[in-house]
Amino acid sequence: MFKILQLTDLHFGEIHENSKQGDAATKCLITRLVKEQNPNFIAITGDLIWSLAKKSMVTFKEVLSFINAFDIPFAVTFGNHDSEADFDREALNVILLEQPNFIIPKSLFNVAGRLNYYFECQDAGVSHRLYFIDSGDYDAHGFDEYDFIQHEQIDWLVENEKGFDGISQLFIHIPLQEYSNAKQLGLAIGHQDEEINCPGLNTGLFSRIYLHTKIKAIYCGHDHDNDFSADYFGIKLNYGRVTGFNTYGKLERGGRLILIEEETIKSFIVE
Repeated sequence: MFKILQLTDLHFGEIHENSKQGDAATKCLITRLVKEQNPNFIAITGDLIWSLAKKSMVTFKEVLSFINAFDIPFAVTFGNHDSEADFDREALNVILLEQPNFIIPKSLFNVAGRLNYYFECQDAGVSHRLYFIDSGDYDAHGFDEYDFIQHEQIDWLVENEKGFDGISQLFIHIPLQEYSNAKQLGLAIGHQDEEINCPGLNTGLFSRIYLHTKIKAIYCGHDHDNDFSADYFGIKLNYGRVTGFNTYGKLERGGRLILIEEETIKSFIVE
């Protein structure tokens, strides 16, 4: 069995007067979850920091140092709050790729600062790929508030899936419009207490995944009061559980544990 701990929306940084207490609680929670669940891999799906807080680049480095200290392979995709300040994603990428326990990314592809890559593991001879695609931050075109995944990123994903004889999963930050479709159809199981803040423009990622890849599950963050899963045309759409105390949200802080056993994928919320 291969175990993945998804953490999301950590939101470290001195954004208000109680931030230090919230960040300390977040570190305690993550430490406990890692100790109790003993994952083989940690997947962080965005908003590691409040980049508009003071000394946020220092905070970013400290967060990575904290994650590194577990001595567990990990991967990251960024969220909309990670690069709102006077540094961009390229600056974050340089630091991220230098981390000793950050996985060696396969097929690393950079689109205007958005990193895309995958990690491959095996369980009982079955190959599994974990894709990480940076879903961006804010929509510069005005369709809605949040950014959308670019066609170049989708093409990269489909190209990498050609000839792969295994099972794949995808990690992003901003949910796809199909999460909203699944909820409207009554397929969502779990907390669904917040509007689904997906992009206003659907660039067709889900349709390409459905028609041309082996991806069986997608994981996102972004919306702190959602943690549901939905089986949508045979692909499991999952929210993580908000991890950080230094941000909004009524849900108990936690993560999502993903279990890979041969060809089977299961996941559930851990607190």
